[in-house]
Amino acid sequence: MSNMVTNLAAVLPSAGSSLVVEERAIPAPGPDEVLVRNRAIAVNPLDWKRQAFGLFVSEYPIILGMDVSGIVEAVGSAVSLFKKGDRVLGLSPVAVTGNPDHAGFQTYTLVQASAVTKLPDTLDFKQAATLPASVGTAAITLFDVFGFPLPQQPTSTSPSAPTGILVWSGASSAGNATIQLARLAGLKVFASASPRHHALVRSLGATEVVDYRSPTAVADLASAAQRAGVEIRYAVDCISTEETIPLVVDVLTKFEGTKKLAHLWTWPEQIPVPEGIEETFVKGRDIWTERRDLAARVFNELLPAWLEKGEVVPQTARVIEGGLEGLQTGLDELRKGVSGEKLVVEL
Repeated sequence: MSNMVTNLAAVLPSAGSSLVVEERAIPAPGPDEVLVRNRAIAVNPLDWKRQAFGLFVSEYPIILGMDVSGIVEAVGSAVSLFKKGDRVLGLSPVAVTGNPDHAGFQTYTLVQASAVTKLPDTLDFKQAATLPASVGTAAITLFDVFGFPLPQQPTSTSPSAPTGILVWSGASSAGNATIQLARLAGLKVFASASPRHHALVRSLGATEVVDYRSPTAVADLASAAQRAGVEIRYAVDCISTEETIPLVVDVLTKFEGTKKLAHLWTWPEQIPVPEGIEETFVKGRDIWTERRDLAARVFNELLPAWLEKGEVVPQTARVIEGGLEGLQTGLDELRKGVSGEKLVVEL
């Protein structure tokens, strides 16, 4: 029996093909990178969209995957915050760099140290793997696109009345993290979700949750804000389709002044942007590029404390059997639609 350690990867050979498990070299970390020996990997909607449509792909073969958790194997020369043996989660930058060493769907992944979080002992790897991409997206949305001050950051300009924010699809991965970070930032959160997730979404910090299928959803949200004495001037559409965006717009138009709508997918061409609403496509990639400072504040400093205190809780993880071989099953299931949970494989 050989004691040689190997790096296995679930590789996408060509557009639309199925994943194939192959052996690769174990990468060495650059100065500001951390090498993680993955114990759990989550699948994201972006992963199946990249597989199906070739998004952000310049050449094949490629390796997908953004959400990892595991044990630090090695650190780069400029990294002092982490050491070999630390239990961590990491947000892989592969969609930005295109470097297969940065991809999550393999045994070993290189992650920028600014997007790594040390885990409390109470958090297992499969739970931890549900967090990186959703926390990164929520942080860019709230603290970059909307410009809210980070929690624990004192500000003299905080409004006397709380600011209202709508999170459409509160039980989605992005919705889950956005509600929790918005609550920590002192915002009053209103959300939509299917009725079976209402208790969960309230527990995360939503003041009011409505059934997104209800014909009175828009009116119900507007009256809930009125009862709370809050104007909803900010909204995040975590689904961002031609069905959801008009509903989110309808809620915002019930309130005075300039409103901001952040969407996580491209704005549908056939839907006009009403006057008084500023729409922004959330560029999650900024967490690894222009806003590495924000990544470091959230992932290195704030998130470890929030997890330790239970102020941020992970999404429900559903384990797909088969390790790397199970990733294709996970992508297929995700493409059909998954609600209120994150699909994870364990290594």
